Amino acid sequence: MIGSDWKATIQAAAAFDADRFTICVGELEYDDPFTAIISYDGRFSQPWSRTDVEREIVDIGYMEVEALDGSIPVALSNEGDVYVLKDEQVERSKIPGAGVLSDDAEGFGAVHALVIDGHNQYVVGDSRQLYRRESLGAWQRLSADRFREDGYEAEHFGKALALNGSLVIESFQRPYSAPNATQLDPKSWENVSPEQFLKMMKEQRSERSTKPRVQRAYRYLDGELSRLSVPEDCVIKGLYRDPEQRIWLLGVAGLILKGTIEGGFEKVGFRGDTETLFDAAWYRSELLIATDDGLRRFDGHKLSIVKPKLNSAAINRNVPAPLKIQAFDNTLIYFDRKHGVSRWDGQFWNWYRIPPSLLQREFKGLPAKQ
Repeated sequence: MIGSDWKATIQAAAAFDADRFTICVGELEYDDPFTAIISYDGRFSQPWSRTDVEREIVDIGYMEVEALDGSIPVALSNEGDVYVLKDEQVERSKIPGAGVLSDDAEGFGAVHALVIDGHNQYVVGDSRQLYRRESLGAWQRLSADRFREDGYEAEHFGKALALNGSLVIESFQRPYSAPNATQLDPKSWENVSPEQFLKMMKEQRSERSTKPRVQRAYRYLDGELSRLSVPEDCVIKGLYRDPEQRIWLLGVAGLILKGTIEGGFEKVGFRGDTETLFDAAWYRSELLIATDDGLRRFDGHKLSIVKPKLNSAAINRNVPAPLKIQAFDNTLIYFDRKHGVSRWDGQFWNWYRIPPSLLQREFKGLPAKQ
C-alpha cells in the first residue's frame, strides 16, 4: 500500500457502520501466505488493532454475537479457515474438505466468498462448494461437485449475497485445458520469472478449448439450487442488494443487470460504458458504483463521474483502485486496494490516517502516545 515498504494491498474489507471497519492487507505469495487484519473502532481513543494470520484472506464481514453483546469481524481464507476476532483473541475454525493446500483438502478447490445472514454464515467456492454454519457451530457442506462437461472445467461459485432467507450466487465455467507437468509440481515454479509466467499463461490460453466462458446465477433456498435467467455470455464481477431488495448484477463492459428473483433481470446499462463494475451502494437516493478506475453515478441509463473526485495526494499520482463501497446514512465508506480507506459526506473526502507501523509486514506494535 501507499506509505508502506511492504508491497501489499487490501484484499478484503467491510464496514459495520460509519465508525467501524476492518481491512485485510496482504500480497499474493503462494509459498508464504500472510495477511494483516487491521480493525478500526472510532468509539475508542486508540481505535486501531491488528491480527496476523498465515493465510490469504479473501473475504470478511461482521457477525452479531449475543454472548458478546455486539458485532465482531469474521474473516475467510481461500483454504477454508474462518477467523472470528473477539477483542484480543482469535477463534479459528476450518471448513472440512475446503481448500487446495490444506491437509484435509478433498480436491474441490479454493473458497471465495463469505455471506453473513443473521446467525447463519455461508461460504461459496470452486466446484460448486457451498457451506453453512449457525452462529459459531460446526460447518455443514450443502453442495460440492467436480463434474466437468465436455470441454469445460468444473463450475465454480464466485460471489454471493443474502436475500430474504435465501442466497443469490453467481457462477462461471471456463473452457478446459489439461494441466501439464509444470503446473502439477509446485517446486517447478520456484525459478520462474514474471515474464516466463505470463508467456506460459498465454500459451495455455491458446491451447484451451474454443468453447466460450459460461456465466450463470442461482438462488439457494431450503436445500435447493434453482437457476436464474442471466445472459451466459456476460461476466459478473459484483452483486448488490439495494434497500428495496432489488438485485444488481455488475460486471465487465459496463454490465448492469437489475431485477428480482421473481421478475427476472434486465440490462439497464448504456452500451457505450466500457468500465468493469465491482460494487455498488445506495447513497442519498442515488446509486453509486465502484469501477476499475474510480466512482460513478448511475442515473438509470448511463454512468457519470462522481464529483468531487477522490482527493488523496497519492491517488492523484496513481489510478484509483476501488475495492468496495458501503453507505451509512449520510456517510459513504470507500475502500481502495492500494490507497486505503476514506469517508465521504457528499462534499469532502476524509482519508483515515492508518499508523505506518500497521502497514509493515513485521508488526512491532503501535507507537506509545506522547
